[in-house]
Amino acid sequence: MRPVLILILFCLLLPLSSHAAAPMRPYSGIGVLTLATAGITEPIPLYHDPGISRCCRFPLADLGRLNVWLFGNDQPPHLLVTARKGDWLEVEYDDAGRTAWLKSERRWSYTPWEQFLKGRMVQFLRNSPKKQMQVLPRPGTAEGTPLTSNKPMKVILAQGDWAYVLLDQNSAGWIRWRDSDGRLLIGFDGAAPK
Repeated sequence: MRPVLILILFCLLLPLSSHAAAPMRPYSGIGVLTLATAGITEPIPLYHDPGISRCCRFPLADLGRLNVWLFGNDQPPHLLVTARKGDWLEVEYDDAGRTAWLKSERRWSYTPWEQFLKGRMVQFLRNSPKKQMQVLPRPGTAEGTPLTSNKPMKVILAQGDWAYVLLDQNSAGWIRWRDSDGRLLIGFDGAAPK
């Protein structure tokens, strides 16, 4: 009897494991580091703590692929910044959300989210919760107009977790650009919706 139950469970779970899971929405952190890759010939050293213990190196080949699904591939590479200590930035260096510290260089540009979002075209990520994919007349309003993940929006202003967006020439409103856990709800123009 026991082998039959195990076989039945295996057959029921097999179809679930064959489908690719949607990628986790990353934590937004405090901002974005835009990397200028010209002149970089060696892997970028990463540290467990700012300047104290090197943990690994960030391969140059990975720079072009990291976060393409979020930011698009027609712009310089971007890293999500989770913390800052002087010239040192803690960044997510892979799609699993692992973080390490790197020393910011003059040719790189760190931008806090409120500045980075302003003027950018965004769209909801496909795996954003449906209840979050709506435009509201005011931040925190209970119900708004539902949107789809492929609806482009231009960010006019960002305040906290909210962004005032222009949907077309005649309609605008507020959206949440990150959820209450700090995970991104939006991706950027040029990126395929996820």
